[in-house]
Amino acid sequence: MDWIEELYQKWKIKMKNFSLKKAMVVYLLCAIILAALAAVITINFCHDWKNLIQRVNGIGEDYRYTGDGCFVSYKASAMGYEEAAGIIRLGKTDAFFFYMLSLVQMLCIPVYSVVTVFLVSFFYYKNRLKEPLLLLTLETEAVKRNDLSFSCFYGSADEMGEICGAMDIMRKAVVDNQRNMWELMEEQRKINAAFAHDLRTPLTVISGYADMLMEYYPAGQISEKKLVEGLSSIKEQAARLKNFSETMKKVDSFEVLEVKKKKYKTKDLKKKITDFARGMEGEDTPKITVSMQSDGEEIYCDENIILEVLGNLLSNALRYGKENVEILAVKEEDRLFLYVKDDGRGMTKEELYKADSPYYSDKTYEEAGQDMHFGLGLTICKILCKKHGGSLGFSNSVEHGAIVCAEFFVG
Repeated sequence: MDWIEELYQKWKIKMKNFSLKKAMVVYLLCAIILAALAAVITINFCHDWKNLIQRVNGIGEDYRYTGDGCFVSYKASAMGYEEAAGIIRLGKTDAFFFYMLSLVQMLCIPVYSVVTVFLVSFFYYKNRLKEPLLLLTLETEAVKRNDLSFSCFYGSADEMGEICGAMDIMRKAVVDNQRNMWELMEEQRKINAAFAHDLRTPLTVISGYADMLMEYYPAGQISEKKLVEGLSSIKEQAARLKNFSETMKKVDSFEVLEVKKKKYKTKDLKKKITDFARGMEGEDTPKITVSMQSDGEEIYCDENIILEVLGNLLSNALRYGKENVEILAVKEEDRLFLYVKDDGRGMTKEELYKADSPYYSDKTYEEAGQDMHFGLGLTICKILCKKHGGSLGFSNSVEHGAIVCAEFFVG
């Protein structure tokens, strides 16, 4: 009998994946068939028992039941109408059973109809609605408690399964948003910590020179040359503090930036990227090549964010590259991957790990006599990628040079 159980399980799974509309039709058809079958059986059963009562009491087929246990036989008269030819009255017990059987025959169809409606409603709710509604209720209560660990999974392909799946996707999106928010806050905390740490040096220098000037200048114990040098150092450190504050203001503006997506053709986006790259290309910079691979013609993105990220990545690539810098944009489903590759020395293990950390920079590439490079370009790129639902990754080419991948959600 295992094959029967296997067949039943297959049918059960198939029924569970029916749409609610199809399932209701199946339930109603089954109910109608069962009700009709039960009504036919009941009517025939009552009819057989009534015939048995009639035969036991000697009542032939030519007798008609007139009620109250009476059967009358009619014959045609000379005047053309029927008149009673014989009357048979059933006993009290037989008359009661005959009446009840007739009543059952008359009421079985409406009674079975009401019962089947009730059973269809009960089993339809129990088998198709009870479990998903309970899951949705539990999920809602869990979200109210800020508990996002409860999974609203319902293993069915019907509409309720889609609703539960959508609720679970929404839950995961909230989890991702909270995780991203936490990561952004943690990133901001690191930036603030690094900023506070880097403030110590200029403040220490300014404080030291101020103390020296206040102590020795009134007594005339400091030369004019030393005075100018001290004031120059103070001015230099003040400019450094100003640059720090401007950098922090820029980072804060990106933190509260709102992503405004628009629909673009992939060819139009490639043209914007190409034009942007050409604007950054100079006579003394490596040559920039742009290519795009796409599985669709449309893309939803914030052009400003993508170009801002591209600008920072290109600045680094042109800074380290020797002859060529390649830009490759790849659209896969709802993701856009923007690769920027240079042919420079590549990235060290430390750089691969810390490149997007706040204020991390390669000191060997700082230009003498210019403002210090604060190392926030890749940090800003990471923030913008997360804002656009993506991420930032680093790797080295198999041949030579570094590859930076900026991922964006463009669905």
